Amino acid sequence: MGLHFSARNELEAVDRPKEGLHVTRELRCVDLMPGCNFVAQGKDDSEVMKKTAEHAKSVHRMVAISMEVEKQARAAIRDAGA
Repeated sequence: MGLHFSARNELEAVDRPKEGLHVTRELRCVDLMPGCNFVAQGKDDSEVMKKTAEHAKSVHRMVAISMEVEKQARAAIRDAGA
């Protein structure tokens, strides 16, 4: 998520970086599952969530991802290196 000023000069959050600027997004599984060193990285949160869901199903044997787990995962996504 990036920040920019709107036409009304108010600070707004946006879900994509400015054009020409690429910020890798990541989720570290250890933030949700202690002891797991998996890191999902992607160009945006959707790509990170797709990789995270695949990992959760294959490694952690989650048949389905609950809404609560999805919320926790989305909240744990951050800019890589942050």
